[in-house]
Amino acid sequence: MTEKKILIIGAGVAGRELVGQLRRHRSLGYKIIGFIDDSDSKQGRKVVGVPVIGKTEQIQSLILENEIESVFIAIPSAHGSLIRSIITSCQKAKVSFRIVPRTLELVRGKVTMETIRAISLEDILGRAILKSEQSDLKGVFEGKRVLVTGAAGSIGSELCRQIAQFSPENLVMVDWWENGLFELENEISRFKEPGERKILVGSVQDEKRLEWIFKTYKPEIVFHAAAFKHVPMMEEYPEEAVKNNIYGTKICAELAGKYGADKFILISTDKAVNPTSVMGATKSFAELLVRLYNKQFTTKYICVRFGNVMGSNGSVVPLFQKQIAAGGPVTVTHPHMVRFFMSIPEAVQLILQATRMGKGGEIFVLDMGEPVKILDLAKTMIRLAGFEPEKEIPIKIVGARPGEKLFEEVLMRDEKKRKTKHKLIYVTRNVLNIADEQVLESYDKLLYLSEFQDKDGIIAELGRILPTYKRL
Repeated sequence: MTEKKILIIGAGVAGRELVGQLRRHRSLGYKIIGFIDDSDSKQGRKVVGVPVIGKTEQIQSLILENEIESVFIAIPSAHGSLIRSIITSCQKAKVSFRIVPRTLELVRGKVTMETIRAISLEDILGRAILKSEQSDLKGVFEGKRVLVTGAAGSIGSELCRQIAQFSPENLVMVDWWENGLFELENEISRFKEPGERKILVGSVQDEKRLEWIFKTYKPEIVFHAAAFKHVPMMEEYPEEAVKNNIYGTKICAELAGKYGADKFILISTDKAVNPTSVMGATKSFAELLVRLYNKQFTTKYICVRFGNVMGSNGSVVPLFQKQIAAGGPVTVTHPHMVRFFMSIPEAVQLILQATRMGKGGEIFVLDMGEPVKILDLAKTMIRLAGFEPEKEIPIKIVGARPGEKLFEEVLMRDEKKRKTKHKLIYVTRNVLNIADEQVLESYDKLLYLSEFQDKDGIIAELGRILPTYKRL
């Protein structure tokens, strides 16, 4: 059998473990030609018997010189920009490539042949998550009673996965989407860490159901992730955005205070900053409610703001994946539209870190990295699928949809962000000059208007109470 010549990028722990795996699985037919590593001290040396033959800037020439057929990337801590550079070199040299997953995916074990996988969008756009950060969180959640609303959603379900690893006394997962809860229950049930886990079907708009949950389980930490997030849909149905994003938040936040929760964390969005959409305006109003209750109760109320996460329900990434699978066209709203992107595990990791730091009244803002042009994202995803943009999969510019900005912001005009102990988390405070009495008065009016399906009235009232709301 002819052996397939390979290079391993990264001569660290993951690279060494990968060499061990390949030696134990010689039947796979791989011949390791060498390591590529950017460490000056490793150049020309052997690591576990394998020579280090160059740096990442030399990948393309080393592939051609050594007639390499495949590349294995073994740098779980690598930033997405480095992964993009490596992939570009491999594509130019016309060789296949695979990757050792990011650190967070390896929390439960070491590198094995089963963990090696194809490159994903998260690898290209994401950033490293350190195992040491995980250990910082154990004391926050171990033995605690935790409630997650919107538990079947993209962020909510990942919150449940990560929190379950820290052995809370009980983890109560609430959502109205029964199929998503069923899938989450099947997944979480395989976790071996101690602690009770309870799946509950229920809506955050059902005050009696929520009160029973709080009274029965008495959560100490509440993550409120339930929300309607689809911008164009909420332009069509502002009454539903009010009921879910405002009324649902008020119920959960008030019950957290009433039943003595230690912390309440509102999962917010960068679309709440200078909102141009109903969805963003309702989330901005939800932040005002959290500010109000932080003064009223001993519970520590905090908000965590961030942008788009890759692969979330209703986001552009799964839409592009479906369009590529169908042969195109891939639809881009505007050639200059940019968005910040973060992987779901990374976003949740930072939410948990913000929870650890929160003392009440803060808005934590996550560093989303560099903005990405949606058009470039479409081209990258097409190439990852093995096609050439425009030649094999067409791209169609369709125009911005109602409520969509060309770019997103993370701070309002008068908000000032400050650094925290975590390099990817900043903190600010809500500076909207709106009295609590005005917030409650507007809340009553919005709820009344939503009950009577008064779309124009809702939009007018949101514009009146929120000086930053400018509808597109």
